[in-house]
Amino acid sequence: MKVPYPILLLHGLGQKADVWHGEASTYFKKDLGLRYGGDLKVTARGGLQRSLAGSGDADVYTVQFRNPVDSVRAWTAELTACIEYVRSVTGADRVILIGYSMGGLAARAYLVDHVRDHHVKRLITIGTPHDGSPYARVWNWKTSLKRCVDEQNVVLAQPCKAALATLTAVEGDVPFDAPAVRDLRRPEDDGVFLATLNKRGHPLDVEYVSVIGDVDVVDGVKKLDPQALQEVLRKVLSFFGGSVSDLFDDGDGIVSTRSQDMMNVAYFKADPSRRRTSRVVNISTLHVSHLARNSDVQRASLDERASIAAARVCIRNGAPVMLVDVADHIPLQCSVTIDLKGSQPLRFVAPRGSSTMVRDHDQLVARYVVPLQGIDIEAEQTYTFGVAVTNSYGYVTSTTVVW
Repeated sequence: MKVPYPILLLHGLGQKADVWHGEASTYFKKDLGLRYGGDLKVTARGGLQRSLAGSGDADVYTVQFRNPVDSVRAWTAELTACIEYVRSVTGADRVILIGYSMGGLAARAYLVDHVRDHHVKRLITIGTPHDGSPYARVWNWKTSLKRCVDEQNVVLAQPCKAALATLTAVEGDVPFDAPAVRDLRRPEDDGVFLATLNKRGHPLDVEYVSVIGDVDVVDGVKKLDPQALQEVLRKVLSFFGGSVSDLFDDGDGIVSTRSQDMMNVAYFKADPSRRRTSRVVNISTLHVSHLARNSDVQRASLDERASIAAARVCIRNGAPVMLVDVADHIPLQCSVTIDLKGSQPLRFVAPRGSSTMVRDHDQLVARYVVPLQGIDIEAEQTYTFGVAVTNSYGYVTSTTVVW
């Protein structure tokens, strides 16, 4: 492992793990130097299959949910098995979850189910409908139309059949009455699943990051050329009331900016002190295009300063060395610079990759051991060192050590 917390990538509704392949895997493997562990998939008997693309002990994995339109709960059960597998082969205590769209809901449902015994360091959601999407109303429409047809009402049967046929014609790979669509309904659209999930307790020792698509929706809709779709929706909406414009909210064209922000769910809004763990990153892409710019999304997700867990001078084999423990998402790519302050300044540098991973209390850190050549340990004077850590994103974190 090159990271303290292995990364699991979760796909969205109607997708497969391969949506992360290409740009994302290139970014992780080449730009960040991480090892890819392949696709993880739970078998029908509850075991785990892995599409090998490296060894079991890796840094980044993709999760392939068995049924791309199944319920959030079904995905959560599979995710739990994947997390346990990754922990067993890597020895890591926790993982980082990056969930696109509905994958983010599966990850959050896992945390809610394991408030006191979860194994997640950070949850990053990308365009996730935490409070639902107006488009999921199609579940209500299709189930109502099917019920209308089944009841064989003399007056309504034919109009219902026509509306149902129109709606079914544009379903694509995701049936509008699929369990996933049912779970993505907003609470105001009778979305029982999200109304319940959002009120339950969430662990507060997790770092929550919401990556929010925020674009000019009107302009985005024009680019999508939705005339045919709007015509279909008009026919169906004429049956249920409302207008096409009701579906196009601010945000990424599918999910509103408010719904994409985890801190807007009922549990976090009920108590402002719970919001201390959140961070928001805005990107200017439509929902369907978020993963087309994977490197931007991944950089925004992990783009953060390193922290110096400890810095102290020790004597090793009769000579002084500086031990610097660095906590970062990719700590082995950090470099350490130590400057001796005073009339005779000296500089000591530990290059990237010169550290080892060690356990420090409840976390894994990269430990840099930097020889302080030229420092006289017999001299009766106080030495002041400036310690600076630069991570792979170019951020510098500093501290002072007096010895």
